[in-house]
Amino acid sequence: MRTTQHDQTAASEPPIASRRHHLYNILAWLCFGLGFVGMLVPLMPTTVFWICATWLWLRSRPHRVRFLIEHPRFGESIRRFLESGEICRTGKTAAVVGMAGSLAIWIALATPGWPFILLVGGILALVALWILTRPEGPRPAPAPTQMAVTLDTDAWARAKPPANPPG
Repeated sequence: MRTTQHDQTAASEPPIASRRHHLYNILAWLCFGLGFVGMLVPLMPTTVFWICATWLWLRSRPHRVRFLIEHPRFGESIRRFLESGEICRTGKTAAVVGMAGSLAIWIALATPGWPFILLVGGILALVALWILTRPEGPRPAPAPTQMAVTLDTDAWARAKPPANPPG
């Protein structure tokens, strides 16, 4: 029976660290699944859950992180947040609007009492404040606002006839 590097590492770890790695792995899969659901369900985030999954997998199964940081759509956001704590302006806007919308929907559907509304609203406000204070990173270069288009009508007159005319 062959032993892998992971098996050898797990065998040399103390039992508490091994249990923590298993817990992190389970939580990472849960976050990954929630992020996947977020790709399909409006107002549910994907990137936030995948950032959490990446963080957890970096501490339990680092080889699983490559898929997320190389993802064509979400990889750059995950990488920038993990490397320098940056959140793009679009991500900040989406997060804050999503939290406010979720709070409004929760209040409308669940009709909680004022103490719960203030507690949840306060927590969401603190999270929104934290998100808004994260750096945004360099702005992308603006696209040119004007483009010069010219039409060379003389080119039609200079066009050569086909070398082998049909017929």
